[in-house]
Amino acid sequence: MTVALDDVVLVLLAEGPSSAYELWQRHTAVFGEARKVDLSRVMISVNRLERAGLIRIEAPATVRHGSANRLACWLTAEGRRRQAAWLCAVGPDTAVDDLYVRGMLAVDAANPATFDTFLASGLAATRLRISRLATAGDHDPALRARAAFDQEVARALALWLNQLPEHRRPGQEAGTVPG
Repeated sequence: MTVALDDVVLVLLAEGPSSAYELWQRHTAVFGEARKVDLSRVMISVNRLERAGLIRIEAPATVRHGSANRLACWLTAEGRRRQAAWLCAVGPDTAVDDLYVRGMLAVDAANPATFDTFLASGLAATRLRISRLATAGDHDPALRARAAFDQEVARALALWLNQLPEHRRPGQEAGTVPG
């Protein structure tokens, strides 16, 4: 499974309305230049999400500072349910890169309950992945070497997941309500 930009956009909208341009800027801020996407892809994603009923797009009533009166995107109730479900749908077969993307989004945009659910799911899936890898490739040296590498990657992932709560923005820590 690979991460779809639509799901990333839904999570980035968790904190409130944003224009496609603002979503593009946030994506770059969260993931850096190495994972930068084109603004046109974000706009296409926004249009697809609106057609699916997961967001609504409205012209701002007044000029918003820094937005140049761009159209504002809002999560619908169905969009909010989907973004929380996607963020937390982590299993032992979830790709490491996919887990990284979800973790970064959880740190940046998830409410405390969704963050806690993501973290618990991610840690449980990673522990299961590590235990599965412990028995992989019994006799084949190449399989044992690959399993050993994958196991170390999974251990590093578990360490990173355990550190994520330290990286939450003020007011986003578990047990607090965002302002």
